[in-house]
Amino acid sequence: MGTIRENINYIISAQKDLGYHMPSIINPPATEKEIRIVEEKIGLKFNAALIELFGTVNGIQLDGKTPSGLTGIIPIYDLLSLNDAIDYYNEMNWDDHKDIYEIEYELGHQLFPFIHDGAGNCYWVDLNEGTDNYGKLYCTNTFGDRPDYLFNSLDFFFEAIKRGYERGIFSLDEEGYLNCQYKGWGVICHELDKSIAYWGKYVS
Repeated sequence: MGTIRENINYIISAQKDLGYHMPSIINPPATEKEIRIVEEKIGLKFNAALIELFGTVNGIQLDGKTPSGLTGIIPIYDLLSLNDAIDYYNEMNWDDHKDIYEIEYELGHQLFPFIHDGAGNCYWVDLNEGTDNYGKLYCTNTFGDRPDYLFNSLDFFFEAIKRGYERGIFSLDEEGYLNCQYKGWGVICHELDKSIAYWGKYVS
């Protein structure tokens, strides 16, 4: 399995080969100082994987006009910059979230977002140190599925995306929008980590 930096660089290269728009709006990597300022501002300690992510690419530059089909690293999901992630983080009320979805499993308040679709669907890195979910990726969504942990780490997440580009799971339609063969994507995610029950439905 490649590193997060290696996988992101592969993904960007694959998107360029497709003629996709996203690589043209990528922000430069965040500096160690910028990451440290964010940690201090919100009172969270990033794990090594999250530092590697933002140290590779600090999200994308959105203009509010470009369709989301042209900007996602996977369809409609945009990489958040540190500044945008802070705003998203500050808007989230985890107590309300747990009440609305009747969450009974352990879910702390220290999670940091890194990718979203602008409509409530977002992946968060669990930074609740000392818990079983530390480092896992929690998905909040509005697609009908209950929110849950869908990846055991950022490493697995970006490895799955890289494999998706390798296998042609991701492609462009006639308008240049990013498409995904979702069954194939689910199969890849299941292959990488069979401990996540959610992905099993794609191979049953």
